[in-house]
Amino acid sequence: MIGIEQLYGFGPHTGRWARRMMTRAAAGEIRPVIGQTFPLHRAAAAHAGMEDRTALGKTLLLL
Repeated sequence: MIGIEQLYGFGPHTGRWARRMMTRAAAGEIRPVIGQTFPLHRAAAAHAGMEDRTALGKTLLLL
């Protein structure tokens, strides 16, 4: 995992990094942490959780 502060100057490496991560994800080596899910009609609540930094892992909106 990288933090936002580590993205400075990362641009030239984006393609290589994306290919590497997609290969690892396809092999089942990388799995996202899904912290919470919301139905689409509760999108505002999902955004609020991300904005106030109470969300852990990924936040998903479901149809």
